[in-house]
Amino acid sequence: MTPPETTQRTATHQTNADDAPWWWKPCGTDPARINLAYLYDAFREAKNTDGRSVPSVKFAHNNEHDAALRLDARMPGTGFVFRSERAFLDRAAAYLVARQGISSIVVAGAGLPHISGHDDLHSLVRRCEASNRNRTQTTTRASVIYVERDPLTLAQLRTLADADNGVHVVDADPWDPTAMWDTLYNSSSENPGLVSPDDGRVALLLGAVMSFHGGSRAEATQVVQDHINRLPVGAFVAMTHLLMPEHPDLAAQALEFEDVLQHHGPGTGSLATHAQIEAMIHGTAPLPPGIVPAFTWYPDGPPTDPPVCGNFTAAVLTQKPGPDDNLPEPPWRPTNT
Repeated sequence: MTPPETTQRTATHQTNADDAPWWWKPCGTDPARINLAYLYDAFREAKNTDGRSVPSVKFAHNNEHDAALRLDARMPGTGFVFRSERAFLDRAAAYLVARQGISSIVVAGAGLPHISGHDDLHSLVRRCEASNRNRTQTTTRASVIYVERDPLTLAQLRTLADADNGVHVVDADPWDPTAMWDTLYNSSSENPGLVSPDDGRVALLLGAVMSFHGGSRAEATQVVQDHINRLPVGAFVAMTHLLMPEHPDLAAQALEFEDVLQHHGPGTGSLATHAQIEAMIHGTAPLPPGIVPAFTWYPDGPPTDPPVCGNFTAAVLTQKPGPDDNLPEPPWRPTNT
């Protein structure tokens, strides 16, 4: 697929404006475009009765299924990139609930429900809460808020909504942080929003969504910075992004992967260097191990023979710090005489 010419725009715009570039407009049912959420679904796997991994396509249409086959033919192991991002977000969410007392998890660019409801992120969060609860803990549950902008994907996500169980689905655009957080905070209404702007026990999951922002690197960076600016002090951000490896041989293959995405996949998808990802999360404090390939971020165990393209996506968990009370006062200076 050859996408139309990309036009650039600044980070904060109304997403329904007529002047929106092609990549910003939701795919919906447009057969001429690859829907990213459905493409991710085409790369999902499940275990069959023999314990082997097999494709577990639940929602993907022929358009996205064919694109997945093209991508994997040109860059074997492409599915590992997509799956490693999702697996990182699951591990990060489990850690945040178990060890950081997170009360709200905002999943921006949530994508589609899993083939098995048992594997959806909110189900994992509930199991994690149950396994880490002790006699002194309350039964308070973390809210899981799925945020999505594509109407077709939203229709599927809404089947998960269960307010009594703390699972919510919100129609908002992660590429428009101001509008998204205004919706979540809902501070202009008498009805309280789903997230409190004063509660630092919030986690934002930005999985893959920034890799497919079609604007300039500066614009994509500003989107993440705008998200961070709207978050309360103490909040966490878990983010993945396609990575340009530092090793020249890996970098050359990563550029091939980027080209395959742009010409045989969704038409967008850009690599960022380690320094560029650092710029995106500027002003926050990354938790160890910092910015690393997604599949290496505290895995349960090393994957069996990971493909080279596993190095083409980075993951990081970082926190918005508060004022440092340990900093010394400004030096005393005598007044001029």
